[in-house]
Amino acid sequence: MRRILILLSVFAGLVISSFAQEVPTPVRAKLVADIAAVKPGESFNLGVLMEIDPGWHVYWKYPGETGLPTRVQFKVPDGFSAGQINWPIPNAYHKPQGGIDYGYENLLLLWTSIDVPSDAELNSNFQIDAKVSWISCKEICIPGKANLQFDTKISDLRKPADTALFSEWQNSLPHILSDSEIPFNVEVSTVNSDEDRALIGVTVVSKSNAKKIEYYPNPVDSLVVQNLKYNKLRDNKKTEISFEVKAKNGVQLSEIALDGLIVFTDISGKRSGVELKIDFSDT
Repeated sequence: MRRILILLSVFAGLVISSFAQEVPTPVRAKLVADIAAVKPGESFNLGVLMEIDPGWHVYWKYPGETGLPTRVQFKVPDGFSAGQINWPIPNAYHKPQGGIDYGYENLLLLWTSIDVPSDAELNSNFQIDAKVSWISCKEICIPGKANLQFDTKISDLRKPADTALFSEWQNSLPHILSDSEIPFNVEVSTVNSDEDRALIGVTVVSKSNAKKIEYYPNPVDSLVVQNLKYNKLRDNKKTEISFEVKAKNGVQLSEIALDGLIVFTDISGKRSGVELKIDFSDT
């Protein structure tokens, strides 16, 4: 009997070990910067580069109806400061059972600008820590995290590094609505509104034929966006978008705003995006 118990324990251990070895690790994260040394009073770009296995994706700052946002938290030395995270235009993942998630596949760079104090000591080293967490999904979803460190030197001469990488990803950021180069015009209207809900209409008129025009909401926790619908007119240059917005937890719509993106795909497949903020106090 004792031998049977020992064999069962060994078998259980082998099963657990085998299962642990089979859990994939589809995402690898590392820190990258556009400098190898920096001068006092300057700024530089520091980001988390995530390599994602084919078929997997991680999530945008608004993940959609499932998933969790990818999170990056930088800890800088005293006197240094870090700006907001730059989020490239995500993709939309339409689930077979309904609903939409928003995220990234293959490769993702999330970065910020780091300001170095003007009184930083020459020839000294400094360290920046980054805590990163994510959920990666394919047929299953797997949480991941990384604690990363960046070390470099304060110098009297700036030494660039990986500048091309950051320049490339800069082109993937959404524009603001006032930029003259955006490929469409946008008009927002409120069809019907109440204290805690509204039906929003967005008309997008493109300056050239569009392959696809989409709206990606980025609501705060007290907002719900639902019933997103599109009406693309025959000339391929006008798309009407409608959706409902509902406030939760006793919040009134007039107290908050809804962030989001208009994502434009031209006939060659090139994607661009524009930030769209809907202020309900103005509607």
